[in-house]
Amino acid sequence: MIRINLLPTDKKKRARRIAPSPLPAGDLSLGTWGAIYGGAIVAWLAVLGILYFVQSGDLEAMAQANKTLEARRDELQGKTKGLADVEGRLEKSRRLEKVVQELERARRGPTRAVMELSKVLSSPGGPTINPAELERMREENPLAGYNESWDVRRLWLSRFEEVERECKMTGMGRSNEDVAEFLRRLTLSEIYESVTLQRTRAANDPETGLQMVGFDITCKVRY
Repeated sequence: MIRINLLPTDKKKRARRIAPSPLPAGDLSLGTWGAIYGGAIVAWLAVLGILYFVQSGDLEAMAQANKTLEARRDELQGKTKGLADVEGRLEKSRRLEKVVQELERARRGPTRAVMELSKVLSSPGGPTINPAELERMREENPLAGYNESWDVRRLWLSRFEEVERECKMTGMGRSNEDVAEFLRRLTLSEIYESVTLQRTRAANDPETGLQMVGFDITCKVRY
């Protein structure tokens, strides 16, 4: 009797176990996936590199702009400091000029005050006043101004004192009208201000023995 062995032999079994099963048509091999991942990584690195260089360029431009601004700031600070120094020297010079002017006025003040008294008590003479202002005053009031024909010999001063622009005068006049005329001239003068008659009193001329009117006047000097 002939026997046919239909069961696979051990050799065929081993071959069947070893042979890889065919991949489905839609699956990719590991090498393909590796290539895809590698390409993606390279592409991502390339993008990161581009972004890095772009950001580096921007940062460099910003750093350069900051350096320019800092240089400009330092330049302006230097100019501002120089300007402050100039203004300080100018202000110091102005203060010094003011002090010099005050000293000059103080030096000339007493002399100017005495010279004005000489004009007031001179003939022809009169107080220092703007002629246009005097004319305007006389147009408004014909009695304003001073008497140009007044005999200045009818009044004289026995004392004149000036301390820090404060003046005191003592003298005698032949009558109250003479004292009033002298007071009017001082009031009109541009050199004197705040002219005030403090008092009048009966007095005698020690040389002639004539009856006189003594007076005391206070005023301020304009320097």
